[in-house]
Formats: sequence, C-alpha cells, structure tokens
Amino acid sequence: MKKMKKALIAGFLGTALIVSGCGSKAGNDKAAEKVDVSQLPEVGDFSKEQTLKLSGSFTRGKAEDGSYVQKRLEEQFNVKIVNTKVDTWDAEQTNLMVASGDLPDTFSFTAGGQTPQEMFDSGLTRTIPKEMLEKYAPRYMKMLEENQPGPIMNLKKDTDNEYLQLIAQYAHVDGMAWGPTLRLDWLENLGYEVPADAKPVGPSGGREKIYFTEHGYTLEELEKILKDFTFKDPDGNGKNDTYGILPANNNLNWAATLLGAFQLGNGYNFIENDKLVRMEVSENYKDFLKVMARWYKEGIVDPEFTTLDEKMTWEKYKTGKIGYFIAQPAYLAMDDWTRGRAPQNIVESENSTAKVLATAPEIGPDGQQGIAAYLPVVNLADSFYISKKVTDEQLARILQIFDYINFDNEARWTLYGEIGEHSDWEGEPNKSAIKVRPEFSLEEGETGFWAYNFRTYDKERMQWFTSEYTLKLKDEWYAREDVKEKMLIRPYKWDLLNQTNLREIDKRYGGQLKTIVDEFRMKAIVGEVDVDKEWDKYVDSWMKNGGKEMIEELDKAPLVSDLLQGKQ
Repeated sequence: MKKMKKALIAGFLGTALIVSGCGSKAGNDKAAEKVDVSQLPEVGDFSKEQTLKLSGSFTRGKAEDGSYVQKRLEEQFNVKIVNTKVDTWDAEQTNLMVASGDLPDTFSFTAGGQTPQEMFDSGLTRTIPKEMLEKYAPRYMKMLEENQPGPIMNLKKDTDNEYLQLIAQYAHVDGMAWGPTLRLDWLENLGYEVPADAKPVGPSGGREKIYFTEHGYTLEELEKILKDFTFKDPDGNGKNDTYGILPANNNLNWAATLLGAFQLGNGYNFIENDKLVRMEVSENYKDFLKVMARWYKEGIVDPEFTTLDEKMTWEKYKTGKIGYFIAQPAYLAMDDWTRGRAPQNIVESENSTAKVLATAPEIGPDGQQGIAAYLPVVNLADSFYISKKVTDEQLARILQIFDYINFDNEARWTLYGEIGEHSDWEGEPNKSAIKVRPEFSLEEGETGFWAYNFRTYDKERMQWFTSEYTLKLKDEWYAREDVKEKMLIRPYKWDLLNQTNLREIDKRYGGQLKTIVDEFRMKAIVGEVDVDKEWDKYVDSWMKNGGKEMIEELDKAPLVSDLLQGKQ
C-alpha cells in the first residue's frame, strides 16, 4: 500500500512518463471520420465479445493473466482482456513500445513531453467524440460539468465535440496543499502562549504530539519567534546550535505560505501596477526576497540550506535543530506514505518529547494570507488516451468500462477487492482508509487491483486511501469552503486550453529563465547581491532572455475567472 500511495500522491501527485512520438498526421485518418453513434451498440449491449489490450495509470507490467479483477471485468463486459506486460512507468520500455507501434488500446503515459494535440498529430492517438462520451460515459461527463471548465478542456483544435484524451478529477489536492509548522515544545520552553484552540491531530501513534490551530502569525511575529528559536536555546541544551528556518535548494515548497503572505504563487502571474507580471519579476517577489535576505543576515536561516535538497532537509529537521517547517495535511496526520518526512519525523519515536504546532498561513504586511492553489484553475489533471487503432465499436466498450471502474464507486472491488475478504477498513467503516490484507497483491499480480484504473478520485474515492486524520484536517480546515475561498491564490491568466504559443516559448527560453531566477534567488538570500541595487538589472536580464515574449504571449491567454465559469 505504501508504494501505491506514493504513486497516488506523487507530487501531491502527477506521474506522467516521457516517451518518444512516432507516426504522422496522414496516419490518423480514422480519428477524423465522423462517428455515427446510432449505428453503435446500445448501452449495456455486450452481446459481441471484444478483445481489448488495456493499460491504466498503475500498469507496471506485473498483471497476471486470469487475475481476480480481470475475470470479473471480462464476465461483466464480455471482453477478452490482453494485459500490458510493459512497465509504463519505465521510459526505456515505453520508448520501445511507441517505436514498435505496439501501443495498448488505452494508456495514460505521455509521449516525449508532447501535448495531447501533438500526440494526435503524431499518429499515436485517436479522438473521443463527445456524443459517445455522453452515451457511454455519462458519469464522466457529469464530473466534467461539475468541474468547470472541464467540458471545454482537451478539445481537438478547431472542434467543439472531439476530445484528445480523458482527464482525471483530483479531489485529493483540493484545498491548501501546505501549511506552516513550529516546534510547539520550543514555544512552550520560551514562554510563548499557545493558541487556545490548539488540539492534537489524533490520539496516538505520534499524532498526539502534533497540534493544529487556526491561528496565523504575522511576518513580524514569526520573525521574532524564529529569532528566539535561533538565539534563546529553545531545546535547553546550553548550546547555540538551533535555527529558525531551513529552506531547500531545489524548490520553493519551503516558502509556499511565506510567498502567500505577499499574495504570490510560484510560477503564477498577476496584475501589478496595471501590468501583467510573472511572480519572478514582481515587486511583491522583490519584497519577499528582501525579507529572506534579512533573515539570513540576522542568522535565523540555517546556512547549510544551500547544499540541501528537500529530502535532505527532512533529515536535517529530524536532528531536532530546526524550528519552522512546511507540511502537507497528510504529513501532520502521519499517513503511511509520509513516514520519514518533516515535520512528523521528529515525533515518530515513542521516546520523542518533541511537539509540533501546525498553524494557518502567515499574515503579510497588508493583511495578505494564503497559498497558491495546487492546480491553478480547477482540480482536473492527467491524461487517459485511446490508441489510434481502436475502432468505434471497441471505443464504445472501453468507455463503458472506463466509466464504471473509475466513476461508479460500486466498482471499489477493482481497487481493493471485497471488504472483509480481500481488505478491511483501517478505522470506522466508510470513514477511513482501506487496507488490503497482506496475503494479497496491492497492485496487479494475482488480484489485478488497480491494473486498468485511471488516476482519478472524487471525495469518496480519496477517502479510500487517506487516513481518517487527514480527512478530518481537510474537512475542518485545509479544504473547508470558507478557508479555500479566502486562502487559495490563483493566477490572473492561464493557458489551460492550449490556445497560445506559451508551450513553444517555454521550450525555447524556459531553461535559461529558470537559471536566471534560481541564481538570483540564491544570491539574494545569502547576501551575495543587494536586492534593491541589482533588481532592475535582474528584471532586465529576465526580460531580454525570453521573459518579455513569455508575458506578451501569456497576455493572450484567458482570464482564470472566466475559465472557472466555463468561458473560453
């Protein structure tokens, strides 16, 4: 289960593969033909057996022929399933699969970083008519309608009724992905008053040492706390060996809510001084860097951060010398897949006397507070493709299987078998995670669990692989409706529908722009450059190295506010 859950979350969760494309536009004539749905079988008419080579999001080449799930699906839908014996998470194996042209009828890996349109143009995939989806996959279409602008996403260029791929619902990333934490035992040792609403995440297993409060600290209050964590011997060992905060050198996860205090989201764009700007060259980002540089100069930032990536910072935190760290709700709830990650790794041992306090995001200079939404517009992501060789009649059967196993929650058996026979509730039935019994394969194998499923989850499905403690945190705070409305930061514009040339511009300039941004951020924080003196030069370099073209093209993208209303 631990391996499967890592797959589910990966990156709080995308796990697309990179393979190389082949074929040509000329080889995809079938996909361009108009489909006469009236000539296809009625829904539920499975009188003609179909042979289908199926693959899903979790296909690792380990499916055993004649598995429990395979047999049940074959009987229910009158199909003969040919299992994909390739690890679709292995780039080399999928490259060979694509090069040979022997693709499964369904797959959810991507080709060479191509867009769905490029994959179609390369002759790898066929389109999926809207009329067929409405007839054979009504649950899926209902999900799209409930998640605007789902119905207009992934349409083939210049059409309004042909989809390039199917897409997943990501209920598991709903709400705030991250929140700040402080060492609670240090606060207590230093005489700080603990917020009155602070309460443990759970009753045992280390969760009783992790507390949550809806209270948020201002940047000024946080700065004082971090100074005390650094200079007032919070662990009482008589040594000057603690630090307030430990960034990572390979991403900005550590600053997710600190950026939110300046109303920023990494990679997002905003209107500033009546102009469209990217975060990296905004005045608010400049202010953020100046605060980080001051904290570093004052000694509250662990200087070792320049050599530590995110995973290494978890290990450093576990030594008990860092006071502030960022966390996902599942980290606080100590879900299985989070073991070893900060900040919960400090309380994992039964003998640990450490305590952690999770708080609301920091409050910025003008009262700003929040965090960038994990997905910029809507909680829809990922791709499920249909091979170009699939006939309309085969597609009708595929869509009915797809709609059932991914959107009818009675199909839970395709993931966990039968409760009480193959698996059990971790806690209270229907309100906790499901655990497959140790004698059965978690994925594929003789059970066939997850062998043909897509990575898509509504709220009920999310609960099947999420602890009751994480669900409680999300319900009570991180994904509460009023909290989301107040806290989630979204970009001003976004090319969700691939209507601009931003992708090509990013291919051309993205690498050098990232280098410019990363180098300046690091030098600014450690004091190698004066942010005020070097800012204009930095912005000018960013603009001249492709940033200007990127912003000009970004300005052609639709407003996020319009997209959320289903407008193009």
